[in-house]
Amino acid sequence: MKVKDIMDTAPDLLRVSDTFAHLITILDQVKYHVIYVVDDGNKLAGVLTESDILKVLIPKYLTIDESLISVMDVNYFEKKCRESKDLTVTDIMTKSLITVSEDEPLIKAAALIVVHKIHSLPVVRNGNIVGIVPRQILLKHITKILAE
Repeated sequence: MKVKDIMDTAPDLLRVSDTFAHLITILDQVKYHVIYVVDDGNKLAGVLTESDILKVLIPKYLTIDESLISVMDVNYFEKKCRESKDLTVTDIMTKSLITVSEDEPLIKAAALIVVHKIHSLPVVRNGNIVGIVPRQILLKHITKILAE
């Protein structure tokens, strides 16, 4: 079976010019906890995960020394949310992507997800995103296979 046989052809997308504030307003509509970012030519430019969003809101030094959490201002998180509202998604997104083409075997998509410890893969054709293969779809496919 090929990727195109099970992929979702309607991945959640944002444009490179969209803001952090806009991103937050659409989060409750996101299907697979991941949003792909496309440029003005509809080419895949990056990916946004829940972790990417939270990373914007915490100081980088906390990833090095957690003991500093106890000395932080109690309102830091709220302040940082307000300060970040005008950032563009390109300031937040992960730019290096693992992708798969729609004609690849399904086992390749499953292997890439496991090896790279990611939750989903964008499916691309000529640099344009045409679908998504999340873990949920792979697991549903396993159920379908075993029910046959």
